Amino acid sequence: MAQQFDFNNSRYAKLFSSKDNINFLRTFLNQKDLLYTNYGWYLTQGRRASMPTPTDYDGVASYSVKSRKLEAAPLMHLRAPLGDAPEMDNEGIEMYTGTIPDFIGYKWSENARQREYKEQLFQQFGNDADLMAAWVRDVVQVGKNSAEATLSNLTAQIITTAKMSWVGKGEGLQQFLQSVTPFPAENKKKAGAKVWTDADCNIITQMRKIEDNYRDERGGYEGALVWKMTRKMYRDVFLENKEVKEWYKKWCIAHFKAYTDSMQVLDVDFQNTLADMTGLSPIEIVTERERNKTVTTDTFVSGWDDKYVVLCPVGDVVEFKWTPIYDQTLQQKYGAKNIEVSWASIADGLVTVGNYAMDNGQFREWQTKVMMSACPVLLDFMNHVIVDTSVAGD
Repeated sequence: MAQQFDFNNSRYAKLFSSKDNINFLRTFLNQKDLLYTNYGWYLTQGRRASMPTPTDYDGVASYSVKSRKLEAAPLMHLRAPLGDAPEMDNEGIEMYTGTIPDFIGYKWSENARQREYKEQLFQQFGNDADLMAAWVRDVVQVGKNSAEATLSNLTAQIITTAKMSWVGKGEGLQQFLQSVTPFPAENKKKAGAKVWTDADCNIITQMRKIEDNYRDERGGYEGALVWKMTRKMYRDVFLENKEVKEWYKKWCIAHFKAYTDSMQVLDVDFQNTLADMTGLSPIEIVTERERNKTVTTDTFVSGWDDKYVVLCPVGDVVEFKWTPIYDQTLQQKYGAKNIEVSWASIADGLVTVGNYAMDNGQFREWQTKVMMSACPVLLDFMNHVIVDTSVAGD
């Protein structure tokens, strides 16, 4: 029977061909709504750096981050006509440096026997739509999800501890990544006289004290702030707190709303309570959880421990530093002649997809690898307060 359709001309084959279809993979993956953001909590906390971080000859990309403590603007200076201005000082500026780590997801491989089966299907029916859809769904989308889950975990770590570690995670290297070394010790707070889980703890009073001190230490800073805590902390501890319920009851009475002592505090109403009566800044609920598959375990983890609560200025808390995948840089210059590689960027350029066609023994093999050289950095660390609600003391 004569061949009806040439598999080598199919879209699926073009995904792995770099010679004549160098832009096909990039164009295909850049289609609107092709990939979904399923693990995008990290996107709510910051922005992608507009420019890549330079890489040295060893493939190491080093960055620096500066921050200055917020303070009230001083009065202006009285001057004589044409008088000059005093020089502005640079006191209070702190800086930390770090390097961007490299991450990679699980590799997908297709051997010659599997490729032959797909080629026969295509030659018979001439439709590769199912092959394309399965590759996107089961390979690229999974890789993107893994990369975004990784960024969410790292973001939660650095926001709540001012450091990042990759120990006990994944099947690759296990190591401490970086620390915000100039993070002020006074910005790490303890709970007040009682820990938050104590039934007699006055959580609202503690939060007001911390926020009032924050503003006073910065010369009466009046900018917008936000409290951040996990959903579990908010629902199981905060809304169940005796003082919180008392404030909510006062708000209900003032607004002629029905209330009983056994009634559960309603989330939406309590946001109004905060604004109207307590004077606290808004509370942002954090929902962050990832699957962690190691050599021996398969569990779920969170970078944000429930015991931590954060107070910081409204806006971007982190920036995602990134650099081009070093594999791509070297392969395009010095890649082996018998290996064809196509490259494409996804997730706003933070993640790279590499499709390989190479020899494996006597036969060809096709692979997809999803890689990332990116991590969050803590932007305004001089004005970032971390409260450990499980330790009494302040």
